[in-house]
Amino acid sequence: MKAQLVAVQARMQPADYHDTASFRAKILALTYGAVDGLGEGPRLLAFPELIGFPLLMLDEPEALRAGSVAQAIRLLLQKHRRELISVMAGRQLGLLGALYALRAVPAYLAYRDAFVAAAKAAQATVVAGSILLPHIEEEAARGVHLVGRRVYNTAFSFGPHGGVLNRTRKCYLMPNEARSGLSRGAIEQLSGFETPLGRVGVAICLDGFYSSVIERFDGLGVAVVVQPSANPAEWTRRWPPNPALSEGAAWLSLGLRQQLQGRLYLRYGVNPMLVGDLLGLSLRGRSSLVVNASFQPDVGLEGHQGLLAIAPSDREEAFVRAEIALG
Repeated sequence: MKAQLVAVQARMQPADYHDTASFRAKILALTYGAVDGLGEGPRLLAFPELIGFPLLMLDEPEALRAGSVAQAIRLLLQKHRRELISVMAGRQLGLLGALYALRAVPAYLAYRDAFVAAAKAAQATVVAGSILLPHIEEEAARGVHLVGRRVYNTAFSFGPHGGVLNRTRKCYLMPNEARSGLSRGAIEQLSGFETPLGRVGVAICLDGFYSSVIERFDGLGVAVVVQPSANPAEWTRRWPPNPALSEGAAWLSLGLRQQLQGRLYLRYGVNPMLVGDLLGLSLRGRSSLVVNASFQPDVGLEGHQGLLAIAPSDREEAFVRAEIALG
């Protein structure tokens, strides 16, 4: 049986986060573009890391136009000072934690509702990129509410019916993420989840470079690893750990494509990238689909064995698609 993989290379603008309706419209437009002309069989659509982060600034146009993330946070802290003091006292949180707590529920609801609509419209499994949130629960008596004080870079995955199938927390953080008050997820809590395409695992950005993460998914019998990413560096720059490589060459030579090779169960990798200029971040990357050459030895592009498909540009919107064989 055939199945369809799509990495959605999203180019987001401040206007896409103006309000809940704006975000939903953008996500649905991307979804319809991703499935236009798609073949038969189960579908998996994957969106990039941090696509939900600016939702913390819903209805805050001044913050969305800020020249940096730090400036946007300062604006929010100044504007909501009294509310933040109350949250800090009531929940025993620091200033950053209180800001996340204050903005989390409306951000989560906008994110959830947009991707529920996307999954239903596409009749697809949707890995919805990521959003920065404390743990959120929904319960009959309390409704949508926060549990705990820690904030994580979290990716939600939705089934074709619109229900949540999985939540994944990023385990390995970049220095700027740690400075932003985020906590690390635990590798032992990473799990594969069943979908119409088989068992899927999510490794958020940097996690996809770590063998311990990929080993765990292989041991869990995962067939497809999705790596939602947001890379705040020029794709053509010299890669700092090894200047002999460009940033893009490092991703393709050392990232998910390489990590999949020789694994027992892992077959495919999906790496959607966030691109564009937002909150002072210049996000660059070429989204890609990759395969374990043990299963398809004759596949390759641009000199990289196992590269199934790749976006033509590192800064423009794109839908990177491939038809795969299940079983």
